[in-house]
Amino acid sequence: MIDEAIPKQKIIFAALAILLGILFPFFAPYTALASEILIFALFAMAYDLVLGYAGMLSFGHAAFFGLGAYTTGIMLLRVYPFVLVGLLGGVIVSSLAAFAIGFLSIRRRGIYFTMVTLAFAQMFYFIAFKWTSMTGGDDGLQGVPRPALGPLDLSSEIALYYFILFFVVASMIIGIRLINSPFGKTLQALRENKDRAMSIGYDIDQFKLMVFVISGFFSGLAGGLYALLLNFVPLSCLYWPTSGEVVVMTIVGGMGTLFGPVLGAIAIILLRDMISNYTESWSLVMGLLFMSSVLGFRGGIMSLLRDKLKLKI
Repeated sequence: MIDEAIPKQKIIFAALAILLGILFPFFAPYTALASEILIFALFAMAYDLVLGYAGMLSFGHAAFFGLGAYTTGIMLLRVYPFVLVGLLGGVIVSSLAAFAIGFLSIRRRGIYFTMVTLAFAQMFYFIAFKWTSMTGGDDGLQGVPRPALGPLDLSSEIALYYFILFFVVASMIIGIRLINSPFGKTLQALRENKDRAMSIGYDIDQFKLMVFVISGFFSGLAGGLYALLLNFVPLSCLYWPTSGEVVVMTIVGGMGTLFGPVLGAIAIILLRDMISNYTESWSLVMGLLFMSSVLGFRGGIMSLLRDKLKLKI
């Protein structure tokens, strides 16, 4: 039975999204790009839990994405070449890092919280940059294997795409259940009026820490899948522009919608790929498009869909 707490339109929209995900590699310019879009869609969904539902502007989520990628790569390369073990190691490390960073930062408010998370992310970046024997330093972690998972040959790009799609769909289902649970409703109450939530007895720091760790978990999973996709972990995974990119995806797609960041990831990565084929100044063009979208429709792509199609998602 479908949980009545979840709107039917949201269920239908999710089903259509899964169907499009299954068919997407046949329409994308190339399969690896489709896989990259899925990974960043997962990363953006994870980030939206923090920004869109808890109202916390983190500029340190590259730390969780990068730690997931590096841990998965190191596990596969130097510990045990089994994909699920590598991904498990990645999400454990990223979740522990999210707990530590969240515990030390969530008591800060506004810009102070943002700057503390950025400082922690930069700390991990410089550790990876200097620890060349483990991470490869500026050259990144080279030669990450992509071992087969039983009969599933992950060296095939199409097989890897559907492997990634499985995790994205599972994460989407968990995310939908989470935001429609009492926990998710409490997060939204904290975002709208934290003083009122405190006055009726909610421990806002506890809820914020919990969602921060959950977001770190899924960000680490996205990072681990990214290491598999590239067969390589670039140092840029931990750098602040990666955090900035996921912020842009979430805002352009629509904060606090879960599906909006997915659309934002699709739009940003597809546009980046197309524009970079024509000009080396693609980042300038992307910046102008971002500014236009923020000024023109502040609710993001999802707000346009809601207004045009009368959706309640």
